Amino acid sequence: MERKLKTTITIFFILIISFIFFTFISEYINMSRLKIEYPNLSNKAYDYRKDSLKVWAINLILKFLIPLLFLTTKTSYRIRIWAETGKKSLFLTGLIYGIIFFLINFLINLPLNYYSSFYLKHKYGLSNQSVLRWLEVNLKGFLLNDLAISLFIWVPYYIINRSPRTWWLYIGLMSIPVAIFLNFISPMFIDPLFNKYTSIENDKLGQEIIQLLHKADIKDAKIYQVDKSRDTKEMNAYMTGVFNSKRIVLWDTTINNLEEREVLSVTAHEIGHYVKGHIWKGIFLSSIFTILLMYLIYKTSNWILYLSDGTFGFRKIYDIASIPLILLVLNFYTFIGLPFTNYVSRYMEKEADNVEMQLTEDKEAAISTMTKLYEESLGLPRTSKIFKIWYHSHPTMEERINFFKEYPL
Repeated sequence: MERKLKTTITIFFILIISFIFFTFISEYINMSRLKIEYPNLSNKAYDYRKDSLKVWAINLILKFLIPLLFLTTKTSYRIRIWAETGKKSLFLTGLIYGIIFFLINFLINLPLNYYSSFYLKHKYGLSNQSVLRWLEVNLKGFLLNDLAISLFIWVPYYIINRSPRTWWLYIGLMSIPVAIFLNFISPMFIDPLFNKYTSIENDKLGQEIIQLLHKADIKDAKIYQVDKSRDTKEMNAYMTGVFNSKRIVLWDTTINNLEEREVLSVTAHEIGHYVKGHIWKGIFLSSIFTILLMYLIYKTSNWILYLSDGTFGFRKIYDIASIPLILLVLNFYTFIGLPFTNYVSRYMEKEADNVEMQLTEDKEAAISTMTKLYEESLGLPRTSKIFKIWYHSHPTMEERINFFKEYPL
């Protein structure tokens, strides 16, 4: 490995650690101010935030460290050698490699995943999950996501091999119909594998929601309740799907813990996403971003391979052993792009809040709903500016409540 690459990697990790350090300082200063501005906030919310920040920091480092170790220790190269023993086809080599690689990743991340999504949630009274249920959800996620990727790894590598200079464009364009297809089938076939979805269209609440849909000129969306109470005490709702798979989904915790007018307020917000075309806009923007991302991965991965001088055990990007390299570069550019993608997301959330007010004309319900959603999830009214810019897909609770208060009816 050339000295230039070693220096680049060292500088990058110094910058990441500095970013984490600066974020921690900003977050703790913000919490000190919140204690003065919001004296009634529980210490439990602050403690949960501090523990969550520790998990965030470790996850951020591991996101880059794990694929780097796969490369520098030649573990990825050795997995590929074993996977292609006997001159297997590209499909079988990719499948075997993918299963081994993603299984190792899954097992490495499992302890931290358990700590963050099970232990901490139980410690702060946010979860109803049993250990067996937690394992079930995680194993299903592994099988559906990582195994599915393993089955189709051969496709992009076939394209990379056949078009070494333009593969980034072909794969980027190919992601568009794939994204549409996944948005279509996910609500009907994938989501029900994790939880039970029950139609509430004929219930009193369902009829009220149908009236909201008609007011928004939407006549073909399904309305479901999902049994999230078996997993969590937190509340949520969302609108998903495209074409005839679109649906509004309310967590049963939302229905059970909010008043009807508050549930309608949450639902109106989700309807707002559809009214503003956010699902399709999201697909379009993510497609453009993916094409750009593929180009950056193409340029950067080849640059790293050139400087690695064979240290990783391979020299060409079309070698399946390059998967950790692609993930490493992907994670880097995704991290760099977070401020932009989350800015767009926050803008869309503001648009949905605006539609919510137009549909319900109920400020009090919107404010009480937002307050309950954050209190039940031990959320803070706001985070530090740097954390908001980098990681907030929604405006802060403080911003949203102020918007509702000032909205002219």
